[in-house]
Amino acid sequence: MTPYRHWLLILATVAALYASASPLSAAPPCATELTKQLDSSDLSARIEAIDLLGERGEEAAAAVPRLADLLQDQSPLVRAHAARALGRIGAPAKSATERLVVLVGDDDAHVRRAAIRALRDIRPGAERVVPLFVKLMKGADDSVRIHAMDAVAESGNEAMPFLVEAVKDDAAAYWACLVISEIGAEAEEAVPALTERLKDRRPEVRREAILALAAIGKAAAPAVSQLVEALDHPVDRIPATYALGAIGQAPPSAQIAIEKNAESDDALLADVSLLTLAQFRPDDKDLMRKAVEKLVQDLKSDEARIREAAAQALVELDPDPEIARPIFAKAMDTAGPDSLDAMMDALAGLGGKAIPRLIKALGIEQTRARAAAILERMGPAAKEAVPALIAALGDKNPETRSEVLLALGAIGPEAAPAAPAIAELLTDGTMKVRYAACYALGQIGLAAAKSAPQLACCLGDGDEFLCMASAWALAKIDSQSPETAAKVAPVLIKALDTPDAMTRLHAAEALGQLGAPARAAIGKLEQLAKEDPNDDVREVAAESLKAIAAQK
Repeated sequence: MTPYRHWLLILATVAALYASASPLSAAPPCATELTKQLDSSDLSARIEAIDLLGERGEEAAAAVPRLADLLQDQSPLVRAHAARALGRIGAPAKSATERLVVLVGDDDAHVRRAAIRALRDIRPGAERVVPLFVKLMKGADDSVRIHAMDAVAESGNEAMPFLVEAVKDDAAAYWACLVISEIGAEAEEAVPALTERLKDRRPEVRREAILALAAIGKAAAPAVSQLVEALDHPVDRIPATYALGAIGQAPPSAQIAIEKNAESDDALLADVSLLTLAQFRPDDKDLMRKAVEKLVQDLKSDEARIREAAAQALVELDPDPEIARPIFAKAMDTAGPDSLDAMMDALAGLGGKAIPRLIKALGIEQTRARAAAILERMGPAAKEAVPALIAALGDKNPETRSEVLLALGAIGPEAAPAAPAIAELLTDGTMKVRYAACYALGQIGLAAAKSAPQLACCLGDGDEFLCMASAWALAKIDSQSPETAAKVAPVLIKALDTPDAMTRLHAAEALGQLGAPARAAIGKLEQLAKEDPNDDVREVAAESLKAIAAQK
């Protein structure tokens, strides 16, 4: 439901309340009447009844079964209000516990939060909630598990009593540790239970308990002695080393052991050990330089887990740019295409954790292009970097301007604030920049509609590829306009004959978006769908034919 529709529904509910209220004389409806109203076909009336039942608290206990049924309603608004009402009813709503736990993994964030609050208010007890939570986590697909963990983590302190009990439960411990890792420093009260879990016989549970202690950080200091013991364990020593660095404490004997591990042939152990030593000694520039050189080198590793660990360590280390910049530059300048791709993929895989550093890198001329290339790989997740990317469009190097435009295009509609600045580059002196500007505006789509006149000017340019790129962008931005369709369809049809497969693919895709006005392309699209040597072109051509036929 859009915010606008949600607002209208709220207004309708308020209006219904006022309309049904007779000053002084009208008696409030009884619980039985309100329960009957839950079956109304009028959504606002149902919401009104749910909320009024919730306001009655324990007096509405008889309505609990019917409200529990509404936790499975198709409308997320109904599910959220029903969960909230059950929470207000309190202890008499314990029979709804299982359904509320299932709702913790709901697709809708409002529903998830309402379910968590309801469980807190009903207080069914950890002995009931923990087994249900385990059942949910084991039986659900990945998206539901992620939703559930996010919902509990977002609750922070509210969920801690439940999580502490879950850590103590053998079946729930693994999932509870994962959630606590998301909560981080606010989960201090779980430290004793997590420390006890370090004795668990299952390596995966010990690992997640150690990482949860690392996420808590300094407040996990009471666990240091047990973590030091784990440095000798062949399975636990890597996460234990990492945790000691995150906590910021280790006795001298442990630091000697970590120094030895920093020279290990095991790249992962060496990387984590160097990270930890640098965290212990942040003013040791030689150590910092050594750590950065090793980690940057491991960004090129053939093993994905080593690349990912090195990228994560570099972000956490946050080295001085004066140290890191020349090391990164040298590594990227000497890397082959495969190694360079691996490095950038590893950094892009960090998502939001890397964006603040990449935004800083956009402000430095020497690192701007590489930072933009990494942000491009992140796509829409890099939307926080849009203002910095807009500023970077003024770079004097055309290669850098192109990289920045490609990053904005990859971000897509979320890069809409950049559209005016991008449109100015449609007349750039470097043709490659103009191509990239067309791409970025097309990827932004409808939100770049004000750029349509400037793109239309490019249709008459003598550069054939620029004509095609601007036609493609106009089709993405303004496909419903007959005037636009009339201008761009001939250009796109002509592009279907180009030898470049990607050009044919994008032209075919854009014609499909034009729909009926692209009927003149049917013959060529049919030929591409049957005979093109590229599988993707054949598939897109076939889909575009369907789209055009659907609008006849």
